[in-house]
Amino acid sequence: MKKRLIQTVSGIGLWLFRGIFRALPHRTAVMLGDRMGALTFRLFRRRREIADMNLGAAYPNLNMEERSGIAKRVFRNFGRTGAEFLRAQRLPPEAVDKMMEIENLSIVDEALAAGKGVIVITAHFGNWELMARHLTDKGYSLCVVARDANDSRTNKIVNEIRRENGYEVLSRGNAARFVLGKLRKNEIVGILPDQNAGDIFVPFFGMDCGSVSGPAIMHIRTGAPIIPAFCVRLPDNRHRVEIKPPLDIRLTGDTQADTRTIMTQVQSAIEQQIRSYPDQWLWFHDRWKAARKRQSEMSHAG
Repeated sequence: MKKRLIQTVSGIGLWLFRGIFRALPHRTAVMLGDRMGALTFRLFRRRREIADMNLGAAYPNLNMEERSGIAKRVFRNFGRTGAEFLRAQRLPPEAVDKMMEIENLSIVDEALAAGKGVIVITAHFGNWELMARHLTDKGYSLCVVARDANDSRTNKIVNEIRRENGYEVLSRGNAARFVLGKLRKNEIVGILPDQNAGDIFVPFFGMDCGSVSGPAIMHIRTGAPIIPAFCVRLPDNRHRVEIKPPLDIRLTGDTQADTRTIMTQVQSAIEQQIRSYPDQWLWFHDRWKAARKRQSEMSHAG
């Protein structure tokens, strides 16, 4: 009951804040988002604890003060990202274009020229939603695979905003057939494989970590290249989209082994980006939960 109540209140709050942020000037809205992120850091002890646990495991040489500093900047970044997302529909394409710079867009164009579609893998990093908006503004046909929110009201609002910004949303649990169709139409599919899952376990920050296997399966079935791309927040609240070369994938015919190899490469690409900008990733998500559960089950079985 408590969890349901929190989800309901969160959904109502999101609806209210969407109206507030859309009514404010952009700079004011982003500043308010920053303050709300800092307040969230203070109020949500459990999320602070998860961030500290994750940072301690990933960066064992950091002291408590250093971990806390990174975590606080993470919360502030996500507050700003939330404000930008809620009011993005108010921004015309030319305003978004002024906020963005993009590196290596030709990589995407060359991949699309092959006619097999493109799998863009990214993460809950920087402002990933604004990257999708920017690509659709430039004329690319794009859909994203996203996990449904626990609260139906929240899910409805978030997906409405995404559709307003020009990109389609596919529910992660039922996306496979639709993703295959999009790739066969030579479109771009965005996937964020940086959250807790139990499909496959591969290294992430030197630790066994649960991951989805979808990007690998989609590549094996279609040959669509997998391109890492991330949206970095710059100090002046502008953004830089960093597009990386396609993963160098050499299939062996062993689907299980190939899936593991590909997802190891995918998680490695995400890890490298996070290490470059550690205060822009979702450290307060319990990323290693499935791996801990698996290890516990194996210990009990032994």
